[in-house]
Amino acid sequence: MNEGPLRLWRGRPGLRDAAALAAVLALAVLGYGFLLQPGRAPYSPFSDFLAGALPRATILYESLHAGRGLPFWRSDELSGTAALTNPLSAYTCPLSILFWFWAPLKAFGPTLWLVFLTAGVVAYFCGRALGVGTWSALFLAAAQMFNFKLIIAASVGWLPVFSGALTLPLLFVAVARAMERPGARGALWVALAGALALHSGHPQLFYYSVLFLGAYAGLRAVGWAQAGKRCVALQALATLAAGAALAAGLAGFLLVPLALEAGLVSRGQASYAFFLSGHGLTWRHMLTFLHPEALGNPLDGSYPAVELWEDVAYFGIVPLALAAVGAALTWRRPLTRLLSVALLASVALALRSPLQKLLFTVLPGFHLFRLPGRALFLTGWFGLALAGLGLDEILRRLRRRLPGPWAAAVAVLLIAAVAGDGSHYARRYFAMLPQERLLPDAGYRRFFAGQDHPHRIVPVERHLINYGWAAPMGLELATGFSSYNYSHYQAYCDVLRWGRSSPEGSRVWTDIQVIRRPDLLDALNVRFLVSSRELELPPGRFALAARLAEQPVFAYYRGLSRSDMYIYDNRLALPRAFFVGRAVLAGGPREALSLLQRTDLRGTAVVEANRAEAMSPAGPSDHLDLVEARAGRLVLRARTVGPRFLVASEVWHPGWRATIDSRPLALHKTDLALLGAWLPPGDHRLVLSFRPMGWELGLGLAALSAAICAALALWAVLPVFARRRWEGLC
Repeated sequence: MNEGPLRLWRGRPGLRDAAALAAVLALAVLGYGFLLQPGRAPYSPFSDFLAGALPRATILYESLHAGRGLPFWRSDELSGTAALTNPLSAYTCPLSILFWFWAPLKAFGPTLWLVFLTAGVVAYFCGRALGVGTWSALFLAAAQMFNFKLIIAASVGWLPVFSGALTLPLLFVAVARAMERPGARGALWVALAGALALHSGHPQLFYYSVLFLGAYAGLRAVGWAQAGKRCVALQALATLAAGAALAAGLAGFLLVPLALEAGLVSRGQASYAFFLSGHGLTWRHMLTFLHPEALGNPLDGSYPAVELWEDVAYFGIVPLALAAVGAALTWRRPLTRLLSVALLASVALALRSPLQKLLFTVLPGFHLFRLPGRALFLTGWFGLALAGLGLDEILRRLRRRLPGPWAAAVAVLLIAAVAGDGSHYARRYFAMLPQERLLPDAGYRRFFAGQDHPHRIVPVERHLINYGWAAPMGLELATGFSSYNYSHYQAYCDVLRWGRSSPEGSRVWTDIQVIRRPDLLDALNVRFLVSSRELELPPGRFALAARLAEQPVFAYYRGLSRSDMYIYDNRLALPRAFFVGRAVLAGGPREALSLLQRTDLRGTAVVEANRAEAMSPAGPSDHLDLVEARAGRLVLRARTVGPRFLVASEVWHPGWRATIDSRPLALHKTDLALLGAWLPPGDHRLVLSFRPMGWELGLGLAALSAAICAALALWAVLPVFARRRWEGLC
């Protein structure tokens, strides 16, 4: 091997590589061809796709096909939230490309098939970069493609994690390459691999990878410096820094808005208990290295925590055995020792321990994520890389002792073994159902579609209206599920439910099962409550509008079923925009929360502003007409005889902008979580629209970074000049 921990493959793919990739394609067809069945889509009672990815994909597909481009805002749940800049949306991930062109349920199965194929191709080239032969790289491709951890993640529709887990090996290879051969080409590969990982839709795995890669780069640089190779260390670190900056720039239109709105997200208030979310892994979970269902499985309810996909460590018994052999036979290689240490460190990161809690407390950014057992995705990759090295060493020794096809025969048997093992679990955990069952034509959808004016809905039971069906059915819910929800909206819902703010910080579910403050319900434009049973509600405020029998329901963790539905009309619900007769000023969020707890929002607005403008209560001659209402855009026609204060029932975000008769209009955070503005008298056209914060800056950074990457690509094809440049720095 070359000096350093990684032997890089220098040649171009030849006939053997082409044949190997054809074999990868054949394995994908044989193992996962059932995902391509027309008219059917993958289903699981634990489907995160039906609960979360389906609405995100629907919003993307509908926005693109309506000619509006990438969606900036979504209104299907939580009364509205950012769409594009939510990392889980992954709208710009190349592996999500089919959702741009096909309806989500049609694209879902083929997307999973494409991702499995990509996993095999990526693993093959990473194996070649590790320096192993064609057969060993092909084994690595098969082992990754049929990795149980990826299979179970795909079966529950966990697309962002799935995409991140299979693209991150490219980043590891790119960083190792850049450290060994610094220069323009190395920076370019780090930039492209890093940008791909950043677009994959799951920053947690990217963050963990950066921890490992940062430690690796630091140790290598220190080693070189101690050996008197300071210039080499500086070149390598400069290459990594340039590549990292370009990767961030290529994802600038996602990262800049995400960074600017970080203070809005409740995740920053996470406790250690939320960080674990009931999934504190113990040494007992290490039994799943040997068998994925050693502690039970979610299919029959025998696994106590339900989410086996979060906790399982299994990446194949054959790869595990080969990883052990590889560690033993090739221990003297720096790469083997590096991978072994990384594997053990990733397990330590996943296990609940004092070390993990210390990292949660002191390591910047560590507390922003949850379920640290996800580090086991990296464990699987480190283990497979060791298995590839182990098999390569075994085949090398076999060729010396048994010339002929014996080594190839052993490799074929091992590839067949991992493919058979994975295919067994794929067919065990995947079910393919007709698409119409996964998005039924429900009676309640038709009921709500027949109502005039935009309105929001509150299911008083979490799963009664599946949050994933809201967007495809054209519904707008005040409740929902999001890992990146806004703390001010959570506080608003707390007061609505209990009359006070809850000390609980970060959360993912937002349910409204009790209503202590109905005026907050009114201001939120909630017109309907939905229950599976009759409710005792104030008759002057609520009236039973419909009783629908045997409606389709998808309950997360329980699957498809049916339930009766009672729909209650909130007769006092306020429209999407309305005038109030009085505005009280608050100096900040704390004072606004205090005022909100004792202010009736039907006639008074709590406005976070430095000073009040002139206003008077609305009279009979005033009119406020809704011209257009869709996600991220509200158009109003106002006619007033005096100055008024307008409340728009849209969730406050600094990205909202307003114009009045095409002139800028100041918006104020109102009622803790809504929008408000002072209007002058007269006839006016108001337009409220949303655009991510720092959008132009992010686009500019992406364009600049793309131009620099193009220049680096040109530089890289002139290796003589590039080499002279870097040697000149010494």
